[in-house]
Amino acid sequence: MVSTTRRTGSLFALLGFMALATEAHVTFTTDETLPGVQLNTSLAVGHGCDGSPTVSLAVSVPENVTTVEPQEIPGWNLTLTHRNGNSGPISNFTWVGGPLDPASYQAFGVLIDVPNVDVSQNNVTLYFPTVQSCQNGTNQWVFQGAEADAEAANQDPAPALIITSTPKNASEESGHGNDHASGDDQSGAQQLFGLSAALVASAFGAAYQFLL
Repeated sequence: MVSTTRRTGSLFALLGFMALATEAHVTFTTDETLPGVQLNTSLAVGHGCDGSPTVSLAVSVPENVTTVEPQEIPGWNLTLTHRNGNSGPISNFTWVGGPLDPASYQAFGVLIDVPNVDVSQNNVTLYFPTVQSCQNGTNQWVFQGAEADAEAANQDPAPALIITSTPKNASEESGHGNDHASGDDQSGAQQLFGLSAALVASAFGAAYQFLL
């Protein structure tokens, strides 16, 4: 009886760990910035829709962001929607392609001219509501507010960019060396997701052997 109980507990612990590893939000790889700079960041997609591959990512741009440059991604077609027909600031952009395996990671690069807002008293948060479409189903990353409020509303939080006078990655915010920053963002995040996948695989193997 003790052996069976321990094995059952190990199985539930493993399932819980695997669930946490596959429920990452769509977020910016660099999500804090100084005001008035050009930020080179990416939208990180780490899973599909309940096991279904991702085939598009549609992003809405806040009105106070007047210049944004989503990057071309191999294997994905990029379309832009402007606020004034075929001109003016971009209001929406969409990558369509893939399909991206639900267990794989992809960084969708984007350059953002950060508004030069006053953050001397309070930080300013910009939300980029995002719809992740899959072969079966969608993930609506559209809630604009604190993550705790999103959970209370049973919604998924929109990717958020925090404008602050003291960003956690201030040494990379100068606007120089942007071509390298995107690669660093993607490489670092890929390593993180790769490590998570390896840990999940290792834990699964260990628990499986234990349960036999």
